[in-house]
Amino acid sequence: MPPYTEILAAVAIFTIQLAGAASVIHTRRNERSRSSGSAQKWFFVLLLAVGLATMIGIHTGHSTWLSGAATLGLMAIGATVDLRTERRDPAF
Repeated sequence: MPPYTEILAAVAIFTIQLAGAASVIHTRRNERSRSSGSAQKWFFVLLLAVGLATMIGIHTGHSTWLSGAATLGLMAIGATVDLRTERRDPAF
């Protein structure tokens, strides 16, 4: 692969990862607004894109797979953590 193509691929992968991390923040901030459905859809699209970019990095042996795996972990934790301050009764 020519050097400029490899650099362009690495920049594209890091851009996808940055967008994925930003989508966690955006989705959490718009949790109770009218645009929450749209933010959640973009989050899942970017989650899939980060997962694919990580798999491509692993397959090609490129060093970007490690940051992709970290971004996937951050996105998974960001999607499941409950940051609300009010207490709720358990459902059971």
